[in-house]
Amino acid sequence: MQEDIKQIVREAIVKIIQDTTSESNVRKAIQLHETKIHFVPAKYRVLGGLLQSLNIKFGNFIEQLIALVVEKDNNVEALPASGERIKFSMTAKTDSLIDQYITSRQLPGSPDQCDDSFKNLLEDIINIERKGEGGKQTITKDVDALFKTNQNQIIYLEIKYNDDHDTGKFVNINRKFIKTYAGLVNYLEINDISDIKPVLYYLNPIKRWGPIYVPSNHIYRGRQLFDEYFDIKFEDVDEYLRNLSDDESIMAIFDELYRSTRYGIKNPGLL
Repeated sequence: MQEDIKQIVREAIVKIIQDTTSESNVRKAIQLHETKIHFVPAKYRVLGGLLQSLNIKFGNFIEQLIALVVEKDNNVEALPASGERIKFSMTAKTDSLIDQYITSRQLPGSPDQCDDSFKNLLEDIINIERKGEGGKQTITKDVDALFKTNQNQIIYLEIKYNDDHDTGKFVNINRKFIKTYAGLVNYLEINDISDIKPVLYYLNPIKRWGPIYVPSNHIYRGRQLFDEYFDIKFEDVDEYLRNLSDDESIMAIFDELYRSTRYGIKNPGLL
């Protein structure tokens, strides 16, 4: 993994830790927990809450990491909307069509495989948006990553760390994924289904959910995305992330977090 990427990744992680464990955040949390009755001491509840917050933010960091890989990789070209929150236009008809598709895939009689129905949905979205009948509404969506391959195909990534979401959140992820695709159809003036491929990507290759809303050829896991598109190796990214928690400077920040929370002793150089 390139040294400049390692440095950027490390700095991003340190910033997340420092922002979460800032003195003001710790002080507010202590004041909140000291008013609550509990057999776990308030300072330990504060520490647990801060660690849980960092655990949640790790998923957001993975999105930033893959967007960084897209930006730095030699095999692909990052597009301007990559990693940005974008205002899109979309017809009410497409919006309703996507909601109907999500609902139909939940019905008992829906087929196990969704390859054809998903392909038809993408084609219908393009056709409806090109006609633009009935005017268009504005939607705002996060584009996790967007890049162009050497073959000039555009790839839109919706990025998640784990495929372990509960049912409601899993439905919302797929709904947002498809509606962002629809917004990109307008934003990029897409006219053909082959011009852009939407991909739902999980860094962790362990599978929980099957292809309920999105077919398998639009769901990538682990090294699959890197092997197909990137010059940067998945193994390099994976190894670096695994070893990062043992980095002495990272360990020092967590040691200081414990001391500052438990004893109120703070080292200005760390937190």
